Order: sequence, then structure tokens, then C-alpha cells
Amino acid sequence: MRYTAVGLLAWTLLLGISLAWNISKQREITLELATNTALANFNKDVAYRLWASGHGGVYVEPTEKTPPSPWLAHLPDRDLIANDGRRLTLMNPAYMLREMMQDHGELYGIKGRIVGIVALNPANVADPWEAEGIRQFAAGRMDEIMEVSDIDGAPFLRLFKPFRMEASCQKCHGHLGFKDGEVRGGIGVSVPLAPYQAGEAEVVRTMSATHGTVWLTGVLAIGWIARRSHARLTANAMMTQALSDSERYYRAIVETSSDGFWMTDAKGRILEVNNAYARRSGYSGEQLRTMSISDLDAEETSEETSAHIAAVTRGDVARFETRHRTRTGEVWDVEVSTSYFPGGEGRLFVFLRDISERKQAERVLADSERRFREMAETIDQVFFIADQDYRRFHYISPAFSRLWGRDPANLIEDPTSWPAWIHPEDREPVMALVASSIGSGEYQAEFRVVHPDGSVVWLHAKSFEVNDPAGGSPYTLGFHTDISQAKMVEAELRDKNQALQRSNAELESFAYVASHDLREPLRNITSFSTLLSRRLAGKLNDEERDYIKIVTDAANRMDSLVRDLLEVSRVGQSGRAMVPVSLNELAESARDGLRSQMQAADAQIEIASPLPIVMGNDDELYRVLLNLLGNALKYHGPDPVRIVLDCDADGPEMWRFTVADNGIGLEAGKGYEERIFGLFQRLHQRDEYGGGTGIGLPVCRKIIERHGGRIWAESEGLGKGTRIVFTLPRLPD
Repeated sequence: MRYTAVGLLAWTLLLGISLAWNISKQREITLELATNTALANFNKDVAYRLWASGHGGVYVEPTEKTPPSPWLAHLPDRDLIANDGRRLTLMNPAYMLREMMQDHGELYGIKGRIVGIVALNPANVADPWEAEGIRQFAAGRMDEIMEVSDIDGAPFLRLFKPFRMEASCQKCHGHLGFKDGEVRGGIGVSVPLAPYQAGEAEVVRTMSATHGTVWLTGVLAIGWIARRSHARLTANAMMTQALSDSERYYRAIVETSSDGFWMTDAKGRILEVNNAYARRSGYSGEQLRTMSISDLDAEETSEETSAHIAAVTRGDVARFETRHRTRTGEVWDVEVSTSYFPGGEGRLFVFLRDISERKQAERVLADSERRFREMAETIDQVFFIADQDYRRFHYISPAFSRLWGRDPANLIEDPTSWPAWIHPEDREPVMALVASSIGSGEYQAEFRVVHPDGSVVWLHAKSFEVNDPAGGSPYTLGFHTDISQAKMVEAELRDKNQALQRSNAELESFAYVASHDLREPLRNITSFSTLLSRRLAGKLNDEERDYIKIVTDAANRMDSLVRDLLEVSRVGQSGRAMVPVSLNELAESARDGLRSQMQAADAQIEIASPLPIVMGNDDELYRVLLNLLGNALKYHGPDPVRIVLDCDADGPEMWRFTVADNGIGLEAGKGYEERIFGLFQRLHQRDEYGGGTGIGLPVCRKIIERHGGRIWAESEGLGKGTRIVFTLPRLPD
């Protein structure tokens, strides 16, 4: 069939080329005939022009169709009167040709005209194609142009040649400035192609019919020859194709397989091997075809290999695993699949799959499982793996026996039994938590379990939900930790805190009562010492007056200390609830309250940033700001006093406030940063820096700590100022 197709194609191409060549030649003949006609008519028009111009034009009687030419009005002899009285007018060659084409063009269908770039009659001005031709003629690059184009919707062959200025032309056109011999314009002839194309079409139809008849005859001949030879070739081709396909399929299967392949004889000698096994073993195909199974198997002896071959031959074994050795000595795991064909001397077809990665993964998994069990079985915590809804437990570590007091096998056998082992007071909250948390990813709880002997153990349970990487349902990993000891410590601490709170309350109550009652005798001492001083005025010597003054001053000092102690005891005793407080407004009020001290010290107090709203007691927080700003004013140095109150975020839950001054500072390394917060602690003489009892900062610390914050002092040394820093909780968003 291939040769038949090639013969038909060649025959068709030959006849097609012949027909195309003949049609091409016929078109050349058609164009040549039209060109000859155009040249003949062109020469005729030239002859008319030469005759007319050689006689200086022709005088005719003017008519309505042939009026005197307005473009020859510059000639004095354009119009004449004959001897018989007739009026005559001059016609130049262009006038004659145009009138002949208008009046008699239908007689032969050929159009002609004389045109120029510069013309007397606008109707004789060249169109763009003619104008370009005239420019080419004047430049001497060509002496004719020709094209096929449509005129009034019909195809024409246009021939255009130059005409030059001659002496006979000067009469009518000399005033245009052309010299004899210069290209004056061009003469064009347009020949209609329709008659020629009709003849060409008839000839082409005849040639097509002739070639078609010859082609059909040849096709029939080729078909007859092909049919006679086809029967003989078919049988040979089918047999050859079958053998070729079988060989190709066999090779494709063997060579494209990613698994190794052998074909061996019944004794295990390798007859064929594919590239996959050659690459994995490191041997070439030629080397492997000289070897046997025993040369490559790293586990079996020759006798064991022979026994294996015998079992395969009997059909007892079709698949097994072994290990092979590469050319470099590397041993790799192999899965062997075999088939035995008994034809001839017998052949074994063997596929060998590299399972080294799988075996390594199995070994890694086994090692991982061993380490996991070692860890799970030695830790003090209970570790378990269960379904997401706890309907089945896959693994429970041995620590379950100690923490829950039950055998893990009991829970695996009955997964619904564990709620009954929880303390009755904790059972319902735990069950509700588990039911509401399934699907949440992670959850935890603390509860008690009751052992069979009645003992109670506190457990902290934490569970994680994990998606199955194989695409199955999620499962739960859980840990249980014994927190009984921590719960005991927590209970002890709670009891101690409660006792401490009671003790603090009693101390505060005692301090309040004691300070209140102590003021009564102090007032008596002050009053009577003053009264005694007045009654004995003029009777006491200087030493006696000093004694009375010492008693009075000591009583006043003692009263001041008692008042301060009373103030400390009153912190937090107002009973007022905490409310949102604007620290910005409190700071402005505190600054206004210190206005006179600021003027006396030539001081500035700057609130560097807007202060937030916090939850607290406005009276107590106002006292803190007033004390801190007042201390900064009191302990100033010789420089103009500058105090800055600023605020920044201290993490997501706290505000950090700073009152910074440029005052006397604190001596470094002496622990003064903490000492100044002690009750009645002063770092200077009693009368220095305006006096005072040292109660302000302790009160500030007690207020700040009652509001959930901290307060401390910072200083870089004497003369370098002090920063009092305190924190307060932020309001929730």
C-alpha cells in the first residue's frame, strides 16, 4: 500500500505540475496578445499625433461637440475664416485623440490618452500612476510601464510610454517652457482584458479535461498493478509485522520497567537482563550475561539457589525476598517475582524490585516504635492514644496502673469504664469538658480519681487531637500527670495566705486603734507643757525653757509619726469600689496643687504623654501622684528643676509610669533605691529638704501594690536625678 500511495502521489504530482505549467504558459500567451494589441494601438495613436503635429494641427468647423479649445486661446490663429466664409478652429493632437475616444471608442473598446504633469487642459493631467511613470521616464530609468488594473469595474492592460517635446509641438505648448527632446508627458493605451481572459478560460478548461483523462487512466493502471502485488506482499508483511511487534513489545516492557529483569535457563544462568538491573547492580549487560544467580545473591548458597529454582519450576514459589550484592560490594534488598516457561530447555522470567528504601523505612519504624515504647513505659506520666471520641484506646502506658490504680487492659477492653473511676464531684465537669472539646484540637483539665482502695489522686490531663496522615479519622494523644503533691502544697499555701491576710487585717486594725489612742496622751503632753511654759513665763531660766521646748517638740514629733502611721493603716480601708480613673486628670490636679512650690523652686512639671484610664481608687492614686511629684520638687539641686511624668506600655497587660527629675539623686551601691520605701526611712537629717517623716513612699508602695502594680526607684548616682517607676494594670479592650 505504501508503494501504491507513493505511485499515486507521484503520478498526481506529475500531472498537476504539467497542468500548472500549461496554465501558466497560457496566461503568458494571453498577456502577450493583449500587450501586442496595446502596442499596435499605441503606435496608431502615435501616428495620429505625429501626422497632426507635423501639419501644425487640423482646422475644422466648430460644432457644439467640438467648440474652439479654450486652452489654445493663446494662439493668434486658433480661429480662421475660410474663403467661402466658413469659420474654422484649430484642433491639436490631444484634442483630436480625446474626441475620437469619446465619439468612436465603442468601435474597438481601447482607451487612449495623452497626459502630462503640466497640461493645458486639466482633463489631460496625469493620474498618480501615470505621474510616477513620467518621473521615471524623465530620470531615464525606464522607457515604458505596464500594469493590469480595473477601469470602471473591468480588467484592463495599461501601457504607458513617454513622449518628448518636438519642434512641431512648440506652436501649441512652447509657452509651457519645455525644450525639444525633454519628456513632455506620456501616451497611454488601456486594452480591455475580458475577451482575452474568456479565450484563456476556454483553453484552460480543455487542458484540465485532457490532463484529468490522462490522470484517471494512470490511476487505473497503478491500481491494477498494486492489486496484483498486494496479495503476495500481505502475507509476508503480516508475518514480519507480528514478529516485529512481539519483539518490540517485549523490549518495551523489559526496558521501560523500573524493576530489574532477568531471563535465565533452568540452571540459573543469566541469558537476558535489562538496563534497570544493570544500573542498580553496577555491572554492564555484557558482564551480567556471563554470570548466574549465585554470583549475585548475597544470602543463598549455590545449593539453596538450585533448590529455589526447583521450587519455582514446580510452581511452589512465585514471589520471595532476598538480598543481592552490587559490583562494589553493597548489599541491597530485593523482592523477586518469577514465572517458569517449560518450552525448549525451559526459561525463568524474573522481575527484581529494589525494596531497600522500604526495608530501611521498616527498620527505622521498628526502631522508632522500640524507642517510643521504652519512653512511654518508663516515664511517670500516663500516655495514651485513642479515637477522637474515646470509644477505643489503641495504647495506654504502664504508668496508668499507678496513677489510676487499674490495669490498662481493663480500659482497652471496656473504653467506657473510665468515667466511673473519677471522683463523683469532678465526674460531670470532666465529662462536659470532653464532650464540648472534641474537635477543638487541644484541651486540658484537673480532676481526682478514686483508687479501688479508696485513696484519691489528683491528675492533670492534657489531650491533643492529631489528623491521621493517611487520611483517616483524627485521633487523640493524651498525657496524665500526678499533681497530688502540688495540690497539697497549693492547699498549704492557700491556708497560709488566708492566715497571713487575717494577720495583716489584725495588724492594720491594731495600728489604726493604737495610733488613734496614742494621740490622746500626746495631746495632753503638748497642751500641759505649753500651759506650764505660759504660767512660768519669766520665772524659768534658759535651761528650763529648753527642757520644756524639748518635751513639746518631742510630743509634736511623736504626734506627727502617729498621724503618719494612722495614714498608712487607712490605705485600702475606705471600702470604695474600684472604678475607671483618668490618671491624666489626676496628674493635672496634682500639678495644680503644687503650683506654689513650683514657683518657689522655679520648677517645671511636664506631662510628656497622655496618661491612660485605669481601674482604681481616685483618692489613693491622686495621693501617689501628689507624693511623687512633691518629692521631686523637694529634693532638688541648684539647677532649675525639671520633672517629667511619662507613660508607656509595659507588655500587653500593664502600663509603665515614670516620674523623672534632675535633683540630688541617690548614691549608687548603697541599696538606697529600696531603703527609701521603708517605713519612716530618711536618707538625710530631719530638718534637711523641708523635713518630713519618711512616710510618703511607703504609702505610695502600699497603694500601688493594692492596685496590682509594682513601684521602684532608679538613679545613676548623686547629682544625676532620680526616676520613680510604677506599673498599673491596663483596662481590658
